[in-house]
Parts: sequence; C-alpha cells; structure tokens
Amino acid sequence: MRRRWAVAGMLAAAVAVGGAANAIDNNFLATGWHSVQRGAEATDLTVGNFQVHVHGASSSPDLEDGEVVTSPAVFVVVDLSYASTDAWNTPEEVVLIDGSGREFTEPSGFGSAAGTWEAGPDIWLRGTLLFEVPADAADDLTLEFRPDRPHIQRPAAVLRVPLTVSAAAEPLALERARVLAGGER
Repeated sequence: MRRRWAVAGMLAAAVAVGGAANAIDNNFLATGWHSVQRGAEATDLTVGNFQVHVHGASSSPDLEDGEVVTSPAVFVVVDLSYASTDAWNTPEEVVLIDGSGREFTEPSGFGSAAGTWEAGPDIWLRGTLLFEVPADAADDLTLEFRPDRPHIQRPAAVLRVPLTVSAAAEPLALERARVLAGGER
C-alpha cells in the first residue's frame, strides 16, 4: 500500500514539475543561453540594458537611396527608438524573423542610415532600420532586438515584437537616428 502512495506521489511531483516548466517556457521561452521577452508595438519595453519602442514598419519593392532602387524581393523599413539604461551602447543585432523562422539582417551597401546606432543612458534616439525580405515573408514578421552577445556563463535576453507591416505605394526612405526631446519616443 505504501508503495502505491509513493508511486502516486512521484507521479504527482512529475506532473507539477512539467506544468511549471511549461509555464516558464510559455512566458520566457527559454532557448539555450537566452530567454525571449515578448512585447508589442507602440509600447516602451526593456530588454537587457536597453529601452525599446517600436513605432511600426512599412514595405515596398522600391527604396529611395539617392536614386530609386528596386528589389526583386521587398524592402521593409522599421521605425523604432531606443535608449540604454546605463552607458552608451549599440545593440548587438536587430533582425527580422518570418513565420517560418527565417532570419533577415540589415543589408549592406546602404550606408549608416540603414543600420543600428549608439544610444546613451535615457537619451532616446529614433531612426529607421532597413531589411530586405522575400515577398511571401512580408506579412508575418517579428522584430528581434538582441542587446548583448550571449555569454557562456550568463544567459542573455532578446526582445521579440510582432510587426504590423503596412504596404507603401511610394519608395521607402531611410531616416538617420536623431536625438528625441525628453518624454518623446
């Protein structure tokens, strides 16, 4: 009889541990040496030593870069602002991820206006980031903000924000990062 109670107790403990692991996985999506925080557009979010605000995204096959550049895929320009919390710093990487899990990084060849910028403690800067994605991926994109390079001895955190991408009729334009007045995002 005692043996049955012991087995029932171990089974209940295993179910409880599994439930707790699922709750942690759903809330933080622990994947190796980084955890994923989830956010939404138009809200202030904190990840690592950065505060991030995603304003939105636009897509077009054309980009204004001194002259109009046309892509066989689609250009996506993400409008965002961010600041650091402790010292001047540049995020490790910002990527777009589509519904199939493919990652898209900033393309080269468009100058510094298309990439990430350095931000200071509570000094918000706003600009745009450029990505080029296949046309079939433009409707289901998530921005992933990676503040730090993962370290073997301590986990890193990343921020994922699902994007609502609006299609633009005219060519997209890039905006260099600019310092925002106090309270602006």
